[in-house]
Amino acid sequence: MRDSKTFIALSSLDVYELNRFKKFVNSPYFNVNRNIIRLFELFESFIRNKLDSDIVKEEIWQKIFPTKPYNDTSLRKLNSDFLKLIEQFLVQQQFDINPLHKANYLLKALSARKLEKLYKSSIASARRLSEQQLERTASYYYYQYQIEKNLFSLETEFEKKAKGKSDSILDNLSHIGDNLDIFYLTEKIRYYNTFISWRNVTSMEKEVFPIENITSEIVKLDYGAFPPLAIYYQIYLVYTFPNEESNFSKLKELLNNFLDIFPLSEASDIYQAALNYCVGKINKGNQNYLTELFELFKYGLESRILLKDESIDPAVFRNICFTSLRLKKFDWTEKFIKDYSSFLKEKHRENAVIFNTARLETYKKNFNRVIELLREVTFDDIFYELSSKAILIGAYYELDEFEVLNSFLSSFAALLRRNKKIPARRKNNYQKLIYFTRKLIRLTPRMKPEIQKLKNEIDESENFADKTWLLEKIAELQGNPLPATR
Repeated sequence: MRDSKTFIALSSLDVYELNRFKKFVNSPYFNVNRNIIRLFELFESFIRNKLDSDIVKEEIWQKIFPTKPYNDTSLRKLNSDFLKLIEQFLVQQQFDINPLHKANYLLKALSARKLEKLYKSSIASARRLSEQQLERTASYYYYQYQIEKNLFSLETEFEKKAKGKSDSILDNLSHIGDNLDIFYLTEKIRYYNTFISWRNVTSMEKEVFPIENITSEIVKLDYGAFPPLAIYYQIYLVYTFPNEESNFSKLKELLNNFLDIFPLSEASDIYQAALNYCVGKINKGNQNYLTELFELFKYGLESRILLKDESIDPAVFRNICFTSLRLKKFDWTEKFIKDYSSFLKEKHRENAVIFNTARLETYKKNFNRVIELLREVTFDDIFYELSSKAILIGAYYELDEFEVLNSFLSSFAALLRRNKKIPARRKNNYQKLIYFTRKLIRLTPRMKPEIQKLKNEIDESENFADKTWLLEKIAELQGNPLPATR
C-alpha cells in the first residue's frame, strides 16, 4: 500500500503537519470514523519510524478488522474516505495560512445571516487583517475586492440611502472596482509574460490574447502604487524592448524594493526573469552583463530565493561558479564552493564540488591540479562527464602534453560513439571540439596561413562546446592573446 494515494499524501507531510493532522483526524468535528483513525495510526507508525517493510493490505485489514474476513472493496472504500479527510486537512491548512480568507468568509456569513449587530466589529477585524497581510501579490487585491463587496452587502438598504452614508457607499463601490481592476490587469500581464518566455523557447506564433488592450489600461493608472502590477509590467517591458536598458534598471529597483512581498515561489519566478534577461544579453556578446548576473546571483543567495527546500540546484551552483570565474573572482568562488556545497543534495554534491573546483583551478592556470582532480573521476551526470573532458583537453594542451592529448581525444571520441544516451546535438558539439583540437595541436606560430584557415573554419562553424577557447588558442598562436573565458 506504499503506492496508494493515501500513503503518498500522508508521507508528504512534515513532522509538524503530521502532528496537526493527528489532532485533525481525532477531532469528532472532522471525523467520526474510528476505522480511519486506526488506519492513520498504522500508516503513521511506518512514516515516523521510517520502516522500509512492505505494507501488506491483508495485514492492514487484519489489524483494523480482526474478526472479519478480508474484503478488498471495503478496504479500498476506507482508503478513499481517508484520502478525502487528508484532502480536507490540506484545504484547511491553506485556509489558515491566509487571514484574509477568514475575514472574507466571516463577512460573507454575517451578510447571509443578516447579523447586523456583529458587522461593525467584523469590518474592523477585516480592515486590521488586511493591513497585517505581508504578501501583496495580485491575489491580495482580489481579496480586497471580495472584502469590499461583502462590506457593501452588509449595509442595509436603509443605510445605503440614509443621509451621510452616500459618500461612504460611493467610496466602497470605488474600492470594489479599483481592486478588481488591479487584480485583473496584474494577472493578465503576468501570464502574458509567461507566454513570452515560452514563445522564446518553443517558437510559438499564436497570440494568447491582445496585449495592447491590457497595456493601454495599465498606463492609464498610477501603476507604480501597486507593486505586483508595477513589477509584472516592468518585466513585460524588459521582454518586449530588450535594447532599452533603462527598463532593466527599473526592474532591479522594483525587485530591491518589493520582492519580499511575494511568496517564495512567485518571487523566484520574478527573479528568474531578471536572470534570463542578463543571460540573453551575455549570449549576444554584451559581457558587461556578467557583473549584473553575478550581483543577481549574490542577491539570490542572500535572500535565499536560490535555496529551494533548503537545497541548491546543481545547475544553478555551476552557473554561479562559472559567472564568478569569468569575472576572475577566484577567492569568492572558492569560498562559495566551500560554504554552499552543503546545500547540494548528497547525490549531486561530490560531482559538483570536484567539477567546479577543477574549473576554478583551470582559471587559476593550475593545470596539473586540474588533471589530478579529473583524471580518475567518473561522473554520474552526463553534463559533468562531458564538460570535465573538455576541461581536461584544455589542461593537456596548456601543459604541452600533446601525445597524451592525442590519446585522450581518441578515447573521448570513442565514448561519444558508444554512448547512445547523449543527445545528438550535444554529441555533435563535442565531436567538433575533438576535430578542431586535433587540427590545432598540429600548428605552430610560423604556420600563419594554416592558422588563419583554421580560424576561418571555426568562425564559420555553428556554436559548439568550447568554440571560444579554441579561438583564444588561435589568437595566441597569431600573437594576439584574448581574455580567457574558461
